[in-house]
Amino acid sequence: MSMNPKLVVEGLRSGVPYRDMAKAMALGRERNIDSVRKLLDQIEQDRSLKFPGYVLRASYGEGKTHLLHSLWGLAEARNWVVTCVSLSKETPLDRMDYLYPKIQENTYIPGSSQPGIASVVAQALEGQLLAEARALELSPRVMAVLDNLVIHDEGFDELLADLGGEFLSNADLKRIYRSNLGRALQLPRSTMRDEAFEYMRLVDWLIKKAGYAGWLILFDEVELIGKLGRGARSQAYANMGHLLSGCLPRTLTIWALAANFHGDVLIGRRDREECTAWLAGRGRLAEQVPWCVAAIAALDESKLLDPLAGHEIQSLLVQILELHEQAYGWHAPFTGSDLYQQVRRFAPTQDTRLRTVVRLGLTILDIWMQYGEAPEIEYLQPLEDSALGEEGDDASLT
Repeated sequence: MSMNPKLVVEGLRSGVPYRDMAKAMALGRERNIDSVRKLLDQIEQDRSLKFPGYVLRASYGEGKTHLLHSLWGLAEARNWVVTCVSLSKETPLDRMDYLYPKIQENTYIPGSSQPGIASVVAQALEGQLLAEARALELSPRVMAVLDNLVIHDEGFDELLADLGGEFLSNADLKRIYRSNLGRALQLPRSTMRDEAFEYMRLVDWLIKKAGYAGWLILFDEVELIGKLGRGARSQAYANMGHLLSGCLPRTLTIWALAANFHGDVLIGRRDREECTAWLAGRGRLAEQVPWCVAAIAALDESKLLDPLAGHEIQSLLVQILELHEQAYGWHAPFTGSDLYQQVRRFAPTQDTRLRTVVRLGLTILDIWMQYGEAPEIEYLQPLEDSALGEEGDDASLT
């Protein structure tokens, strides 16, 4: 194994996955990985996807985030630009003007350990862009940004930062435009909430022009939509539906959410009816109802990750045993199959969370390594899904 086995073990112990660890251990999710692989194939072949997304649902501790990082490794190996963001108060799906900068802060080109799309822009600008770009019918603001990036003169760094989510004021953009093109820039009235999707369209196109295979965006902790008030949830669903509408032809989005979202939020709060009604009653927001409906349908139809079969868990524990031995320079007096039996003695039920199985396996190995004898474990703290009670305030969205 080319990577440091101790780093893999410590990553498994902490429950915080990262790309290299996920590349080394897919945790038995080959069926899900294969489904995403087929979607990547279609985008690489310039085939239009009816549904350019993949929604997965699992209980806490069942490996959702680890799977996302495995998909990151898969896409990176195929020359895809990858973004990985976890939804939160600072990264809210209901506000694309707040979400877009977070997306850019967490976007990586293949082989890079630092985020950013400056090199994407530089590579794309090597070609002739403007004629093809005008056919995209981007918004006047975003087209003005591209016009001035192509000139590569006054304000270039400011424009690059703007594309990265540090949005220029209209006054500053007009200043740069006049300096480079010698005429005034006329911009229709718009909000950065609306413009954010136009920026997404431009980045989607630039990624392809720069020679990359596509753009994979991984959204984790999607269940945190449930913490929002009704109005914010409505906007979040609409934004998700917009991203799934095909507006980004070279982009695939993956959405990971907790298992209890379906019952606690979609059904418990009647979001299919309540959120569409909220949008429908708010003027121009009514045009977002179809996106809201599409997103709720996608979340409603998401399939639970299959629990790992006994032989898959045994295979995982065999890998963990080998990694533990390599990491700490010792040799266990039993096989991976024996470790599986020891884990099952303390956690006999098939529905024991995957994270519990992993940590239990590591604890058993730690004790054997330190004391040379089998552990005695009296109590296992069960993992539970987080409550999804509302924390948001609709007032800011009315």
